[in-house]
Amino acid sequence: MHHLARFTCTLGEPDHYVNLVTSGPHQAVDTIGEQRTTIVRKRARAATTLAVLLAATSVGGCGARSDTGPNSAATEAGSGTQSTDTAPADWGKGDYEKAMKRLTRTLRDTDAELVDSGFPDVMDGISRTFRTPGERPYRLDVDCAAPGTGELTLTLKRGDEEQDWAVTCNDQEADRFNIPATDKPFTASIAAPDSKATGVIHWQLVTVRENRAADDCGDDIKGCDG
Repeated sequence: MHHLARFTCTLGEPDHYVNLVTSGPHQAVDTIGEQRTTIVRKRARAATTLAVLLAATSVGGCGARSDTGPNSAATEAGSGTQSTDTAPADWGKGDYEKAMKRLTRTLRDTDAELVDSGFPDVMDGISRTFRTPGERPYRLDVDCAAPGTGELTLTLKRGDEEQDWAVTCNDQEADRFNIPATDKPFTASIAAPDSKATGVIHWQLVTVRENRAADDCGDDIKGCDG
């Protein structure tokens, strides 16, 4: 490890003293009360040495500075704008908590009865199988908060029936999918993004009143196109 030299140069009143100190190894020349001719010679040597040191430090900056500490180049590099080609920095605990609270508000439905829910990381995706017994229809609500990720693909599968749906991230509205009550379980899957992403998914399975489920399509796995 190389250390930058540290020096101080102090010039006093004429005929009093000249003190030149450099580190690695320490050298000192102290002249106090010498004859004027001796002082002049040593001042000449000191001036020459000081000039060399000042010329060297004019390139790298004046004053003492350790090569192990922070410097202006590192500070400027760290404060630069992140490249748009790179993935967003990982969230901290506070970022996840804020996202989970927002997603909880987005999916809230006071008229529905909660059956199950989860908050998987966006890189973990979803792979869950659900049973849908009973009389009341079900609904799967999904939303996601993931900077830089526009949408995720949700695959709903029940036996031989299968549908792919786009789940939009970072908006203020959840995507809701109607699932009829049946003795056949269904599977919900969201694959991890192809590139590294940061964020969280929120899903919940609820039961709803029958008249609410029939607004659009009562079965988003079988589909209602025909």
